[in-house]
Formats: sequence, C-alpha cells, structure tokens
Amino acid sequence: MYRASALDSYSKVDVETKTAVQNPHHLISLLFEKGCVLLRQSTEQLKRDDSDGFYKSTSHAMQIVVGLRGILDIENGGDLAAQLYETYTAIGLSLSKARNEKDLVAIEKLYTALNELRDGWEAIK
Repeated sequence: MYRASALDSYSKVDVETKTAVQNPHHLISLLFEKGCVLLRQSTEQLKRDDSDGFYKSTSHAMQIVVGLRGILDIENGGDLAAQLYETYTAIGLSLSKARNEKDLVAIEKLYTALNELRDGWEAIK
C-alpha cells in the first residue's frame, strides 16, 4: 500500500515537472503518448482479466480523448479542427462501446487510430 502511494506521489510530481516547463505542442504530444500507453495497458489488462485496471485505463484514456477534443480551436481551426472534433468524438464513442463490451479487437483498432493521430501531430513539429 505504501509503495503504491509513493509511486502515485512521484508520478504526480513527474507530471507537474514535465508540464510546467513544456510548450503547448509538447504537452499535446504527452497527451497522445499517455492515451496510447493507456490503451495498450487496457488490452493487456483485458487479456489478464484485470477488470479494475481495465476500467481505470479505459476511463483515463477516454478523459484524454475528451480533453484533446476540448482544446481544439473550432472557431479559428477551419476544416481540420472540425474533422479532428468529429474524429475525437468517434474515438470516444467507440472507446465507450468497446469498454462496455470488453472488445479487445476494437480497443486495438482505437490504439492504432490514436497512434496515427500522434504520429501526425509529431510530423508537424
């Protein structure tokens, strides 16, 4: 119990340190990275029948996708922002369905989609 608490505290400090000194582009990269990691974790947790871990990972991944959607500048972003908004909405809805159905194949496809978005984001550096 103490070890988990210590790791959680360290993780929070690490995130605070990374986000305090980074530019917005890098922060979005971190969100994509964490979302991908969480989807990978959720597939492993589902394979191990770790329901608690699976629900935590998929819930956190969902929060990241909703967060990415929420930071879009729809008014000034043009067609690209509108398309990304629809894409994030579709990923969120699909993740919710896959989570409820414990659909491993669907979660792996969502990982691929989020990973492609991450790669696209990294390409615009």
